[in-house]
Amino acid sequence: MRILRKLKNNLGIMLVFITLFCNPGAAFAAEAPYTTLTIDKYGNFVNTQDGYTPSLVYDKFGEETLKKPTDLFISENKKMYIADTGNKRILVCDLKGNLITVIDKELKGPTGIYVDSKETLFIADPKAAKILVYSADGSLQKEYETPQSPLFAPESRYAPSKLVVNSAGSIYTLSEGNANGILTFSGKGDFYGYFGANNTFISLSQMLRRLVFSDEMKASLQSNVPSAAVNIDIDANGLIYTVTQGSKNDGLKKFNMAGKNMLSGGYVDDLVADIAVGDMENIFTVSNQGYIYEYTRDQELLFLFGGRDDGKNRTGLFVAPTAIEVDHQGNLYVLDTETGSITVFEQTEYAKTVHKALNLFQEGYYVESHEPWSEVLRKNSLFDYAHRGIGKAFYRLENYEEALTSARLGGDEEGYSDAFWELRNVWLRANIINIFFGVAALVILLKILNKIKDKAPGVKEITKGVRYVKNRKLIRELTYLKRMLKNPADAFYGIKWEHKVSNLSSTMIYIIFFIIYILNKYYSGFLFKKIEDGRYEIGTDFIFVFGMLTLCIVCNNLICSIRDGEGSGKNIYQAFAYCLMPYLFFQPIVILLSHVLTYNESFIIGFLSFFIIAAMAVLIVVMIKEIQSYTFKETFRCIFLTLFTMIVLVAAGFILFALMKQVLDFILSIFKEGYYRGK
Repeated sequence: MRILRKLKNNLGIMLVFITLFCNPGAAFAAEAPYTTLTIDKYGNFVNTQDGYTPSLVYDKFGEETLKKPTDLFISENKKMYIADTGNKRILVCDLKGNLITVIDKELKGPTGIYVDSKETLFIADPKAAKILVYSADGSLQKEYETPQSPLFAPESRYAPSKLVVNSAGSIYTLSEGNANGILTFSGKGDFYGYFGANNTFISLSQMLRRLVFSDEMKASLQSNVPSAAVNIDIDANGLIYTVTQGSKNDGLKKFNMAGKNMLSGGYVDDLVADIAVGDMENIFTVSNQGYIYEYTRDQELLFLFGGRDDGKNRTGLFVAPTAIEVDHQGNLYVLDTETGSITVFEQTEYAKTVHKALNLFQEGYYVESHEPWSEVLRKNSLFDYAHRGIGKAFYRLENYEEALTSARLGGDEEGYSDAFWELRNVWLRANIINIFFGVAALVILLKILNKIKDKAPGVKEITKGVRYVKNRKLIRELTYLKRMLKNPADAFYGIKWEHKVSNLSSTMIYIIFFIIYILNKYYSGFLFKKIEDGRYEIGTDFIFVFGMLTLCIVCNNLICSIRDGEGSGKNIYQAFAYCLMPYLFFQPIVILLSHVLTYNESFIIGFLSFFIIAAMAVLIVVMIKEIQSYTFKETFRCIFLTLFTMIVLVAAGFILFALMKQVLDFILSIFKEGYYRGK
């Protein structure tokens, strides 16, 4: 037995050595050294199952090693082309890392590669300031030098760095130091012009400086040049993709033939380095920090994994990744320029299920996608995109209640709106007659009660009770809000001179305002709510609402006192509360409507919200004018100074808070140092 065990161990060791000998450039990883993330419906990163695991690392190709490689391309014929920039050549290998050929003729520092269906090789070489075209056998066919065209400005730099080619043979290339966009050439070498330039961004401070600075001062300002794209790719439909560093959510673009960006924006790494597009039009990017992102064709993030290596040489982490590619099996290839290696990632079973469901979903086979999406949710119930897919499937099956639930779970507001529209139509068709007769009966009942309210025995007592309550001082002061609808100027006169209201009623109005604010924030309909389900921050809301009200009243009273206003602080406190009347009267209606309207009628809520804000602004203007006995000119000057004072006080508060925090941290650090040294 002992002899058999030794033979078995020796056989295992021999098999490992044989495997390494047959493929010396490959290293194997047992498991992923990273955590895979995705984004939920609220835009938060959450953990998910691994979508990809590192399987192989190629650091040697035949007898050749790489020196500062910068680009990678996998052709339709399953060949891997590597821009070995430091060695001024292109390596051609198979997908197992075996070297096929080397191309180095006329190359000075190639950084971009593209291979078409005929195995024609296009190379961008910024050091040579050329695009070079090679046939399948490696012979040089054509060179694209600096365009001699009026469309290409003489002072523009021509240093092609990355490129793609469409099915018609047109070349799209990025040029180092040229922020005008993508340079476009015909297959014959004619320069067509620029395509898909990035937009410039001017901050508020820059705009103000340009308005007030003289011409000499403007000349000293830094030119506002748009950021240039750092990499480019093309999909099977001929759509162009670019990635730009430091452009936040605008860093990933997908252009149609008219040069219009088709993506609406989503999370993009600020240090994005390269982009690749898969067969399902799913988008892969890699950042300089080693993070790999997979998006749907609509820029919904599916997986985020990878990262920077900490010096332990763990497979799946990187030092300085510069290129990413995807083959027809869905495997990813990431090129690291510092280590001169290529890491291969294989899909997990979980990712294959996600991709199967996604492919059906994107092609419009919503019903067929139901089962794979359900399988995804069985493996990960927090994968919100799956809920959206299932919601679409239920909608196609006319199961609108389940579609509504799934759309809400997945954060699909449009899907929720469509399903709710259908459910509402079904309910209205079933109840429209009952609603009509119910309204008619209510109108008739109200008219009858109005006729007999002072005559019928039972109704008479109820009427007296209602009148008694109405005549109570607090209720009478609260119902004074109705005067704001009829004649605001007269109402504010009554507040100042006739003492129609009190501090108690005004405080009650502020409390009611806060309650309605909370109801609007947390209990509006799903389509119109601005905060996550289940999230509450009542304490913060209390500080914010009453802090802003206090700041506004105090600042206004301060300015009015300085500018000889006739109103007292008590008048302002009471009158300002009654300026909130539009919000108190109409915001509850908005909250109710948010539960019965869809996106098709969202303009109603938009109009009512605008009306509420505008009405409160008008009441504030009238209030300051009447309470302080100002002219309209003095009133608007007072409002401007009040707002300016509020901004100054808020800024001063932030500065004071920061200083106090620094002092506190300093004191704590001294205390800790003394404590530990005393030990």
